[in-house]
Amino acid sequence: MLFTLLITAFNSKVMAQNKKKYSEIKTIRTSETMNISADSVWNIIKHPDISIWSTLLDSTDYFGPEIFEGITWSKRVSSVNSKGHHKSHEDLIVYTPESRIIRFASTKFPKFIISNETQYEVIDTGHNKSVVKITTVMYMKKFQAFFLKKPMLKAINKNANGIFYDVKYYAEKGELSPSKKNRIQQLQNEQLKQESKFKIVKETLTSDIVYVSADSLWAICREFDKTAEWTSTLNHSYGSGESRFEGATCSTRTCETNISKGNKVTEELILFSDENRELAYNLTEGTPGFISLASNHWKVVEISKNQSRIVMDITMHMKPISGFFLSGLITQQMKKQVRIVQNELKIYAETGEVSEAKKRQLENHRQNE
Repeated sequence: MLFTLLITAFNSKVMAQNKKKYSEIKTIRTSETMNISADSVWNIIKHPDISIWSTLLDSTDYFGPEIFEGITWSKRVSSVNSKGHHKSHEDLIVYTPESRIIRFASTKFPKFIISNETQYEVIDTGHNKSVVKITTVMYMKKFQAFFLKKPMLKAINKNANGIFYDVKYYAEKGELSPSKKNRIQQLQNEQLKQESKFKIVKETLTSDIVYVSADSLWAICREFDKTAEWTSTLNHSYGSGESRFEGATCSTRTCETNISKGNKVTEELILFSDENRELAYNLTEGTPGFISLASNHWKVVEISKNQSRIVMDITMHMKPISGFFLSGLITQQMKKQVRIVQNELKIYAETGEVSEAKKRQLENHRQNE
């Protein structure tokens, strides 16, 4: 928390020293009166995933270390409902529940924008009456501000009006606004339209019983970057990037497969939960051109105190013509590889030693070095 406050103070000092170089765009907007208590509205506003009710945002991921007591996240990334489908990156910099104030600083924006902060405040205006006040302060380079100040203000005000409408509807009626419902339906239609363009393969493969506790099995699986240490399906693997998921060791991993020397794939972690003992990743580089999506979801399932399983859900999207001819072959090969991974994981978890196939692979590497 102290670190964040120091950064905020430093940014304010920089702005004060350079106010001649930058233009300030500041807006303060207050909603219509909402016929519900301020505490009820505050519980909605302070929730990190405002995409639940806001038409402006399609989805939100929240992560990062705890910097304010009781708030288990400090960053969020949201997919914005816009033509460009861009993402909004924000850091939580102020959280004062006694005043019902929460403030965010944007962390990614065009180079001509120097800083951008948005504050939400819920104000009690009487018995079961409240309003939401949104304050936005943006600093831009003067040259760009001369041309862009008006459209920026227009966009900020439009977004605020949308948020006011959505949160009022959600708070008072306990359901999504018509505009949010329409957006959800639009996204579903887009998804169905997109899926119709592909041959979709989905497989769920469950391992044999592994005679260790679910926690012990998960302790191996959760090290996303170290899978090559125990499976012969990979020659090498290493992680990179800071993960947005608490507890994860990396954001992406690069693997050299055993299919051919130098054949590398890159995978991005899209889900990670120590609590639920699960992770998921998408293949982002190294796939054949006819595969548009390849993902895998691992979940460790507890059977009893010292018995568990690993369940893997695999999804692939293939281009129609290629998928028609190759989906059977690709699916068969994929199942074979997954079964090897599951069996070698079972050996490693139960004995602490790698499989015979992995031992031979490691020996061959040593001889070739």
